[in-house]
Amino acid sequence: MAQKVMEPKKEVQKEEAKKVEVTIVEGPKVEFQEVEQQEETSYASESFIETFWDQFEGAVSQNREVRAQGQELFLNAIKETTKFNGAYRKTLMGLFEDATKINSDWRKSLFQNSIVKTNESFQEVTESFNGQVSEVANKLEGLYLTPINTAFDLIEKSEKLVEQNSESFIESTNEAWNAWEAITDNYLKQTRNIHQNFAHQLEDSLRLFFPQK
Repeated sequence: MAQKVMEPKKEVQKEEAKKVEVTIVEGPKVEFQEVEQQEETSYASESFIETFWDQFEGAVSQNREVRAQGQELFLNAIKETTKFNGAYRKTLMGLFEDATKINSDWRKSLFQNSIVKTNESFQEVTESFNGQVSEVANKLEGLYLTPINTAFDLIEKSEKLVEQNSESFIESTNEAWNAWEAITDNYLKQTRNIHQNFAHQLEDSLRLFFPQK
């Protein structure tokens, strides 16, 4: 009889132990939710700070884009000017060559007319004189075209040198600007964080002196 009475008591103790385990598990969940609710804090200055720094960083970014566009326009202007000057020089050279050809044709027609009008005995002398005059004229034309060609070559080389120097200058300037931009971005980021932390600490201090009801 004693053994039968003890067995129900053991079962009752096991059930109570199970109930205690259930209550222990439920406790921390409620406390964890309360901690999360306490950590969620809204700041009135947050929207103002975000708007202010977004506009400031947008102005800095726009200034960088304007500078890059100005450099690109400057290079394009130099290249277009060099291209236009090259086409203009080619046009002038074409005019000189056309004038030289016209003078040569005019000399030939002039000597041909003189040969027709002279006697046969003087034709050989006239033809020889014609060849000499043509040779001298060609040399003279080459002499007055030589300084023109030399000047055009110097101008073309100078323009290409200016274009290359401008590209090199802009590349070196961009490298320096990129280094400063990285430093500026880091400085702006840190300053923004400091501004936010200061505003949050100020609001937290005001909450201590003027608690919300």
